Amino acid sequence: MQTQVQLQGPFMYLIIWPILVILFIAGVVAAQIILRKKLGDRLKKAKQIRLKKISEATLEGKKKKYIGELIYIESDLMKNRITVRKAYHRMSKCIRGFVRDVTGLNVDKYSLYEISAIGIPQLTNLVREYYEPEFAREARVDARSSLMKTRMTIEGWRK
Repeated sequence: MQTQVQLQGPFMYLIIWPILVILFIAGVVAAQIILRKKLGDRLKKAKQIRLKKISEATLEGKKKKYIGELIYIESDLMKNRITVRKAYHRMSKCIRGFVRDVTGLNVDKYSLYEISAIGIPQLTNLVREYYEPEFAREARVDARSSLMKTRMTIEGWRK
């Protein structure tokens, strides 16, 4: 009895690895496409902004409190107890605190981009106006005008 052994070339054994690599890459690409589609839809959905409801009396009390702060800021600025930069910093803190108290949104830590995304144009415009004098080394601005705009925004705020 005679048996014959036929050897196959080394290429036949190595073909499995490229096939596995191609299948792995195709699987990764497919998973990425599926995940991007699912997660992309979630990220695109606008967050529901829930504003807290406050009574008219509470709103009026908050208005008085924050207008009092603005008067104090203006007094300090006119008596040169604070710089224009510090005045703008305090105005920003004041309007953000007011919005936080009347809406429940913690805008004190929001950037200008995040503030513009929540859809309160008065706040967006004020914070945009404050940015340069608050962060620049030198800025030619009219702090009294900004104080008046901030005061008018607070006084005109509706529930």
